[in-house]
Amino acid sequence: MKKRKPVVRILRGIFFAHLGFWVIIAIFCVIYSFVDPPLTPLMLQRHLIRGYDWHKRENISLENIPPSTVRMVIAIEDANYYKHFGFEWNMIKQAWRRNQEAGKIRFGASTISNQVARTIFLTTDRNWVRKYLEAQVTVLMEVIMSKDRMLELYLNYVEWGQGVFGIETASQYYYGKSCAKISRDQSMRLIAVLSNPIDYSPHTLNKSRSARQRYQMLKRYF
Repeated sequence: MKKRKPVVRILRGIFFAHLGFWVIIAIFCVIYSFVDPPLTPLMLQRHLIRGYDWHKRENISLENIPPSTVRMVIAIEDANYYKHFGFEWNMIKQAWRRNQEAGKIRFGASTISNQVARTIFLTTDRNWVRKYLEAQVTVLMEVIMSKDRMLELYLNYVEWGQGVFGIETASQYYYGKSCAKISRDQSMRLIAVLSNPIDYSPHTLNKSRSARQRYQMLKRYF
């Protein structure tokens, strides 16, 4: 029995660490259901570690973003967003197999919910610890927050360039006007570079194979 006590203490410590994490995230999920985060861990990471200057983040409500833009984002990033509970299991299985073959995390299966979890609460570092925490945050968000609110947070906080966060900020930065006023082609270009917004912009998307493919897909269907 004495030999088992250290194991029990460790397991108890792990449980309470998880419980504390869940409580903290749940509290912030409730707050962020109504209040926009003033800052995110990703913003801090980009500024402190990579030295990116912050561009003043401009917020825009979901209802003021053109419906066609919202539909394009969902279509290219997570077609089943309003149907799933945060995860696309078939995509996860495929990504797991490909990562096992590669010997490291190279391929993802992130839904918009997953991206909100790491954009608002975590970072974009590719490691299994972050993926593990991301899964827990995703579940809590899906339980507490509405799909519309998560989508609004995604569009207002996702990374769109070096120090550029959110679609309104990106639209002002790249085009000098609100995302409610840019052309359909400009919207497509913004959305196309979400696959790699650090290295490419709406003006240089032709240099990226994935961005070119996404742009052509959007042009074909929208």
